[in-house]
Amino acid sequence: MIMHKRQKFTIINHNEVSVMGRIFYDRGLMIEVDDLNFLFDPRANADFDSANLVLVTHGHRDHISGLLEASEGVRVGASRITHEITRLVREKRERKILENTVYLERNFGLKTDEFSIEAYDAGHCMGSLQFKIDTGEQLIGYTGDINFCESVTERRADVMGCDVLVIEATFGSEEYVFPEREELDAEILDYVERNVSDGIPLILMGYSLGKCQELTRLISRGLGYDVLVSRQIFDFNRIFERYKSGLGKYLQIDSEEGREVIEEGGGVILLPQFRLTKDAPDRLAKSLNLNSLPKIAVCTGWAANRSFFFAMQQAYKIDAAFPLSSHADFNQLLECVSAVEPRQVYTTFGNPVNLAKQIKKRLKINAQPVVNRMQQTLDVYTMNQEPQTTIKTDNQKNEETRM
Repeated sequence: MIMHKRQKFTIINHNEVSVMGRIFYDRGLMIEVDDLNFLFDPRANADFDSANLVLVTHGHRDHISGLLEASEGVRVGASRITHEITRLVREKRERKILENTVYLERNFGLKTDEFSIEAYDAGHCMGSLQFKIDTGEQLIGYTGDINFCESVTERRADVMGCDVLVIEATFGSEEYVFPEREELDAEILDYVERNVSDGIPLILMGYSLGKCQELTRLISRGLGYDVLVSRQIFDFNRIFERYKSGLGKYLQIDSEEGREVIEEGGGVILLPQFRLTKDAPDRLAKSLNLNSLPKIAVCTGWAANRSFFFAMQQAYKIDAAFPLSSHADFNQLLECVSAVEPRQVYTTFGNPVNLAKQIKKRLKINAQPVVNRMQQTLDVYTMNQEPQTTIKTDNQKNEETRM
């Protein structure tokens, strides 16, 4: 049996320290305040019964996995788009719709006799939110995944003032600093145009939810090329257009019109990143009936690491990698924390130890990582930074599995 170390969070006021709640992982991130329990982004087999409310930041699989098998009566707070994505996936599993969903949107929240919740845009993908809980005595903010710069499909994440901030640390290391978005968009468009003009089949890969809506609009509207997408990307594009705005022209790969474009050697193909396998150009040329071997470019924030491209080129024979990310980079994470001005920060996922260290060093704000037994071995620290325990765990990447 694994015991979860529950970290106490505090608010410092007039040199006095008062313990106000606990934060820990238990098949999702749990925040306990007095008699209130909030479960964020539940994993499989999450303890829904003990939570007053389940809050889901966005529709990536690693954030909704617990909802896919949950009973339809579970009380969930999420955006309409995230609810729609969850419904789509549940229907494919022949599961009923979640009947007890509270729709939360930017500038629209929830108020009860015990607490209130405000929703803020996270800028990560369509429907992504941050949440701020007001218990009457303190304000607790939870970001989930955020993007702190504007893209062609999403606005920059909102700043929510709070006392305690829980923030993702996916790229919480100094090596992950991305180019300016306009510069990166121009580089991608130049790469696409050069290869299409030369008649070379071109495949761009990224997460079906978020990244591929951005690439669809960027290429379709920026260059006017036909964009060919997989069924999953097609479904997500349709949801985006239903709730937000148009993405330009795109076709499903296996549609009659899509097949005609491929046979003529035109268009740009978008595929989810999980389709990347050994000898990818040969395998994809065969499965898609391409006339010649394609070039493959991967769009991911991990490409900011110089060794990433060479490792991926050797393993999968990709042609290019662009650090296009739906997450905030290292500098943006610090910028976000600075703008929020919390009294206490907790870092989660990815590089939480380093980010917490840098927040303390550079911003002079108390910060510490939250133990995540699903990812890696971390030391748990008290407020005075004395080690308490170490939990050894599986080292699993924080990635949006198959989305």
